[in-house]
Amino acid sequence: MRPLSNPVLARLDPLVTWFAPASDGMDQRLHRPSRMLVYVCLINLLFCLLYALTSLFIGFYAGAVLMTTGTALLFANLFYFRSCGRLRLSVNLYMANCVFVAILGCSFFSGGLHSPVTPWFVLVPVAAVLLLGFSLDALIWMVVCFSIPLAYGVATLQGYQFPQLYWLEHEMAFRMICIGGLVTVLFLFALTFDHNSSVAMQQVLESRKELERLARIQERVSERSRILRNMHDGVGAHISSAMRQLQAEGENRSFPARAEVLQTLRDGMDQLKLSIDAIHLVPGDVTALLANMRYRLGPRFAAMGIEMQWHVEQLPISQSLDASAMSELQFMMFEAMSNVLQHSHAHILRIEGHTATRGVVAPATADALGMNHIFVRVIDDGCGFDPVVGTRNGLGAMRERAVSIGATVSIVSKPGRTVVEIKLPG
Repeated sequence: MRPLSNPVLARLDPLVTWFAPASDGMDQRLHRPSRMLVYVCLINLLFCLLYALTSLFIGFYAGAVLMTTGTALLFANLFYFRSCGRLRLSVNLYMANCVFVAILGCSFFSGGLHSPVTPWFVLVPVAAVLLLGFSLDALIWMVVCFSIPLAYGVATLQGYQFPQLYWLEHEMAFRMICIGGLVTVLFLFALTFDHNSSVAMQQVLESRKELERLARIQERVSERSRILRNMHDGVGAHISSAMRQLQAEGENRSFPARAEVLQTLRDGMDQLKLSIDAIHLVPGDVTALLANMRYRLGPRFAAMGIEMQWHVEQLPISQSLDASAMSELQFMMFEAMSNVLQHSHAHILRIEGHTATRGVVAPATADALGMNHIFVRVIDDGCGFDPVVGTRNGLGAMRERAVSIGATVSIVSKPGRTVVEIKLPG
């Protein structure tokens, strides 16, 4: 539920913002207590002026002078804080003003421990905790505010008579105003704290929404980049190959390369269809991905006279493979199968998918960790090739894509048996 801010305090926000230091050059952790300090000073300004007028009304002229001085010091502290932004020093100056000028001065001249102003010492530790938290400074001010009334009590027991420089016939009204004012100020402090908490929470929620919006934009940009890369490395590469083949055919004035051109164009079309299919792949479902590739490419292998053998068990959903990773896996599988079509002169193509090591390429995978991975293999009985030489037939691109999704590619090839194994995270 969205927190409700106080409408009265909300109207003070522009004034508070003006007095608070610019948040750009301030630690964000100090932003909230800084606004709290300004609110507290403004509230105290109002009551200092009220008590100065009340003191004049009851003949407490010393109190009026002290409260007027406290008001001027509060203004000075606000402007100092706005110019320098030193929160801890400004808070301590505010505390010193309250304790030694306003509360101590007024209570001393209006009866000491019996003064109606004495309960206001409670205000200082509360404000210290609100502004500084449970810090050493707050503890010191609590001790100071406890020590002064204690000293008043000791002095009274010793027979010291504190002056009462106000008209005693107004004592009851003075006491009611002091106690009522203290309760009101404490209530306003709590209300201000709640208001600032609500504003801070709303800012956090808005920041989270902005981060989510930026994350969605970044995701769309990443998806577009992935699609463009797949188009460039897949369809674009096949079209470029077909163009080179046609150019060579035209220069030779012969047509033996026509079948090769058709093969390249078919590969490009298959890659385009698979790129569209990749949009609908279920994240982590490797079995469905392999089945879709069998559906798309099976007729091509049959037309080329290559028998496709299917040995894929029901693989678990991989939590590590999101939509982008599934697209990368699809590209790697297509690259391996396309190489069989174009270069291997094979008669049998075998697709395997297992969660445990069964005749894996790399002996290092045959350990207990093998059970935490998914192994996909493309095996053919073609002429073979040297997998160490360069990055022919897109093998370099396969390895790069594998690294990007936390997978590994292992290749073993010799005449009569070539195995391309992709080890996927479980």
